[in-house]
Amino acid sequence: MWRKLLSSKHLEPALVSLLAVMVWIYGEQHDAFESLVTLMETHEGWELDELFLAAVVFGLAGAFNYYRYLYKQSEEGKRRARAESDLDWLSRHDSLTGLPNRHYLKSFIDKTDRGIGRKKKQSEAKSYGLIALDLDGFKKINDLTGHAGGDRLLKQVAERITSNEAIKLAFRLGGDEFLAVVNLAETPDLEAVAENLRNSILKPIVIDGITNHIGVSVGLAKYPQDSRDLTGAINNADIAMYHAKRSGKNCVATFEPEMLELKLQRSQFEQDLLAAMARNEIKPHYQPLFDLKAGELRGFEALARWTRNGHGPVSPEKFIALAEDMGVITELSDQLLLQACKDAKTWPADLTLSFNLSLLQLSDRLVGLRILSVLGEAGLPPHRLEVEITESSLVNDMETASFVLKSLHNAGVRIALDDFGTGYSNLLQLSNLYFDRIKIDRSFIASVNTDEKQMRIVKTILSLGEGLGLHTTAEGIEEMEQMSILKDLGCDYGQGFHLGKPVDAAQTTDFIVAHFEKKASKLRVSA
Repeated sequence: MWRKLLSSKHLEPALVSLLAVMVWIYGEQHDAFESLVTLMETHEGWELDELFLAAVVFGLAGAFNYYRYLYKQSEEGKRRARAESDLDWLSRHDSLTGLPNRHYLKSFIDKTDRGIGRKKKQSEAKSYGLIALDLDGFKKINDLTGHAGGDRLLKQVAERITSNEAIKLAFRLGGDEFLAVVNLAETPDLEAVAENLRNSILKPIVIDGITNHIGVSVGLAKYPQDSRDLTGAINNADIAMYHAKRSGKNCVATFEPEMLELKLQRSQFEQDLLAAMARNEIKPHYQPLFDLKAGELRGFEALARWTRNGHGPVSPEKFIALAEDMGVITELSDQLLLQACKDAKTWPADLTLSFNLSLLQLSDRLVGLRILSVLGEAGLPPHRLEVEITESSLVNDMETASFVLKSLHNAGVRIALDDFGTGYSNLLQLSNLYFDRIKIDRSFIASVNTDEKQMRIVKTILSLGEGLGLHTTAEGIEEMEQMSILKDLGCDYGQGFHLGKPVDAAQTTDFIVAHFEKKASKLRVSA
């Protein structure tokens, strides 16, 4: 600092001024001033008085500028300190909600852990309740209201969390994840705090005149009761939150040691799934689709099947949902579709292949291009493929779904609306989107021969399909009587255990051979 000051351009005038003052003082003490005056009067032509006055004025001006420079330097230091303080605040807080972020949480954890280290007994440490929160349905609201609306919703959720007096600290950990901290010494009933917090978040939120309902899953853990360190307790609250999410909507779950075992099991399940995908152990099986009127085999629906090593067959609903959670559903689907298309290439040319797309896949605008790429790699003509989507997938992202269906339809791929009657389809969607077939959900078929109301529903769906020019397929035909009724009602196609169970590729080939041999035999007999 001194080096900087000594090199300042303001220093020289200040030194001149200081020298003039020193001369003045010296003159006062040694009568030098009177001698100087005499000298100036005697040699007035030298203009020594003007020179002396100029030196004094110049020196004083330099001193003033130098002191002003020092003042500015001091103010600049204060501004820099304020800016550094603001940057530190920004680095430790979420810019949207103003809540502390993960960086702040780390410092809070470190401070707590150091506090334990200074204490002789862990029981002397503070006791905290941890509340992990994850919003349910945020993406849907964000898509509906836009990012600005989603941001406003997150701000209101943050305000509802911090308005709870029992919450001493609240963090936004990213996206729609939050963490709240309760001092158990002041508020021992953590469950009651969590219930109040959940009920507060579940209240409707109005954004731009639209009333939105957000869900929330809540996990609870206590420190140091559930973990010897705060990081472990936070992880336990997170584990409890995911347990609550899997238990249903808007649940509150308190951490139990057994949840750790469940987490380990899920982790092993995830590793096994990835390993099975790497080894192509998840295979497509094929269930036949029949023309009910002609009794002819028209194609097969591909259904994913996995026999997990050491565990046996795994429910498709279970491992498909896991693949979606892990973000590998696209890779798995492409893998299955390629194998299915290669198998279908070996069938008679008039047999079709049906393949299901998940909700997440239909939200990807590139899924159509990937399907066409797979068809090209397998050498299967687009008109032999039919993709099936569920009604619920249309609600998730209607714009993207419409784009995907249109691109596939234009390429010659057929489109079927699966599980019709159980979701949110309406006549506008059916008329505007590109569908070739609607599949009546098995829940209606199961009692079509015993329940008059179900019979009327099936008749209505068949009439709707006919009016819109769409083929109809009945799922879940288990009995001969059900098939006869559906045939009489005018249903075009059917599938179910009565017509054939899902089997692997080799058995499917045998099924095809047996079917056509049976058909040829009938023709010979009739001839």
